[in-house]
Amino acid sequence: MSNAAEQPKLLGFAGHRMLPNTEALRETIRRELVAMKELLGKRMIVISGLAAGADLIFLKACVELRIPAIVILPFPAERFAGCFEDAEEWAMAQQLVGVALARYIAPGMREAPEAYQVVSRLLLEWADAFLFAWNGETQKGVGSTGEAMVEAQDLGIPSRVIDTRSLAARWETPPDPDRRARHGFHSRADLLDFLDARFSASK
Repeated sequence: MSNAAEQPKLLGFAGHRMLPNTEALRETIRRELVAMKELLGKRMIVISGLAAGADLIFLKACVELRIPAIVILPFPAERFAGCFEDAEEWAMAQQLVGVALARYIAPGMREAPEAYQVVSRLLLEWADAFLFAWNGETQKGVGSTGEAMVEAQDLGIPSRVIDTRSLAARWETPPDPDRRARHGFHSRADLLDFLDARFSASK
């Protein structure tokens, strides 16, 4: 049986759409991804939504660093396209989905913002650690980054927070490197088989 260090572990991500300095945030996210891989192990997989803004920056950094990504969309592509005001961002989103390890659509076909909350809670269900890009302001609202942070804390998920204004990073909930993966699978194939079945059943 695989030990904790050999299990593929999942790093979740959530962040804001509106950002003050995208290039500086991109470099900070890259550094944090490298550090997270050291913490979670070489088999780390990221799991994320695909909203405009921070999600795109995060997933592009994962591609550049060759970190496999599982993407969960709130809607099918033809409907999701309407959530992007910038055609270039939508084109980038399509490219990132195209190179993802796996892509799933959240069940329920809710309207926004509830659909984004469904995505967030799916990420929280499986993530072994979470990286947030947050502006430091108390947030209220369904599907918000602030809501996801509170829920991650309640679940005891190790959470690393990047302040999108200062770009300082801190642990909101400290990690336990010896903790076994929350999903309990010992290989990437087993994890993907489970997710395939889970999302097929929810259609």
